[in-house]
Amino acid sequence: MKKILARAALATISSFTAASLVVIFALTAHAQMSAMGMPIPTTLVITKPAPGQVFGEQTVVTMGVGTKKYKFVLNDGYVNTTNDRVRFPDIWQYVKIHQPNFIVQGVDSSTFEKIEPGQQMTITGMFAPLNRTFEVQNAQVGKGAFNPQKHY
Repeated sequence: MKKILARAALATISSFTAASLVVIFALTAHAQMSAMGMPIPTTLVITKPAPGQVFGEQTVVTMGVGTKKYKFVLNDGYVNTTNDRVRFPDIWQYVKIHQPNFIVQGVDSSTFEKIEPGQQMTITGMFAPLNRTFEVQNAQVGKGAFNPQKHY
């Protein structure tokens, strides 16, 4: 009788421990995914290379627009939010293993086709991490807000 009770107690403890671990792992996994679930306001500062230009050690970003791929030198990238959980280096680590790195969609997706060789552009948009979609919201020549003022 004592052996049966001991086995029942051991089975109950094992079941409780297993259930606790499942709940803990589920909560931990959910906490990690929530930071990358919603679209993230992101800014990319890119330069279109001249024909035949060698990239060297520069960071190259590939933007997929429909069936075409465009390569640019990534000068800078940052997240336009005060949320410290997601930073641009996290986004870059996530997308750099894919080709293209970003899949461009939206009304202004033709922006990347219009960039001239040697031209630097600041592209602001929303990055959706679940499918690597980058929706262009604004594009301007130069470094954007960090571009030096010409007239004071």
